[in-house]
Amino acid sequence: MMNIVNKKIYLALAAAALIGSASCTKISPLDVDDEAQAELLKRDTKKWAAEADSLAKNKADSAAITAENARLREIYLADLREYKKTKHTVMFGWFAAWNPSSPDKTFHLDNLPDSVDFISNWGGAWNLDEKRIEEFKRLHEKGTRMTVGWIIENVGDGGIKAPEGGWSDDPYKAIDQYAKAIADSVAKYNYDGIDIDYEPSFASPFKAGNHCGDWPEQGGSWAKKRPIISCSIDSNKQYENFFFTKMREYLPKEKMMNINGSIDWIDPKVTSLFNYFVFQSYNNTPGRWRSAARSVMRANSKITQDQFIYTEGFQNNPTNANGFSRYVDFAKANNAGGIGAFHINEDYLYSGYNNVKNAIKALNPPMDK
Repeated sequence: MMNIVNKKIYLALAAAALIGSASCTKISPLDVDDEAQAELLKRDTKKWAAEADSLAKNKADSAAITAENARLREIYLADLREYKKTKHTVMFGWFAAWNPSSPDKTFHLDNLPDSVDFISNWGGAWNLDEKRIEEFKRLHEKGTRMTVGWIIENVGDGGIKAPEGGWSDDPYKAIDQYAKAIADSVAKYNYDGIDIDYEPSFASPFKAGNHCGDWPEQGGSWAKKRPIISCSIDSNKQYENFFFTKMREYLPKEKMMNINGSIDWIDPKVTSLFNYFVFQSYNNTPGRWRSAARSVMRANSKITQDQFIYTEGFQNNPTNANGFSRYVDFAKANNAGGIGAFHINEDYLYSGYNNVKNAIKALNPPMDK
């Protein structure tokens, strides 16, 4: 029994000694990856430096390309503006329901072909929001002008606000106020002039009779409706003539004053006031208006053929749009000043504006340098 105890004590002491010996031994771990990691770091450092150089070069190249594109864009826009100052057959159109916020790009000015010369804003003329203002600026960068227009019958038409105190009851004073207010609105929104929709020979869908002033019955008061446009082809022209005269007077010289509709009803005394006469020759009927054009020129020798624009109707009518080349042929044969379209922007739906673009190219072929 004693031997067993002694053996146990001996074994315990031996174990303790072994543990104590182990705790006093200094162990240095062997890291066999040190050399390999150093080599990898050396290699990767070179690779990272090369990648950084490449990234810097790519950024510099991108900046240079962006700057060059901007320079070329400015040259292109300058050339475009100069082209539109030259004598050529113009492209015109009424642009309907302008709205750059619409998801439908048919109503965006940005999509209009660059070589269109000028358009008329048909609807939503005033109180332009920021998106419209910015898009209008981009249109002007291309040298494309935009007038504003509506059917004029009476003082105040077109959403023009009356001056403080209201429109005068005196015809000439009221018409003068109206013309001045229009010119002020054109200037405020930076429009390029006015497109007067003059339609006294056309039936009105909004009232009995034609698109002319609401004249009082015998003995009635002019101030009740304040009519301007005569309902006669050859009489009662004094108020509309005064309006046209004051309108031209208040618009700066560089602003256009165009007129469309009943061209052969315009008094020859005032035809010299207008830049362009626009015929509503819809549904392939430009030939029917040649006599009206000749009549205007006979009555005033200062009017020339290049002031006449013949227009097709694109509204809900892809057939007319796809046959637009007929107007090219007519313009060439008759030395017309230009052609155009009502709801020109609907050609974006029909052909991506190819009908308009092809017409411009045919009328004004690119010149070989």
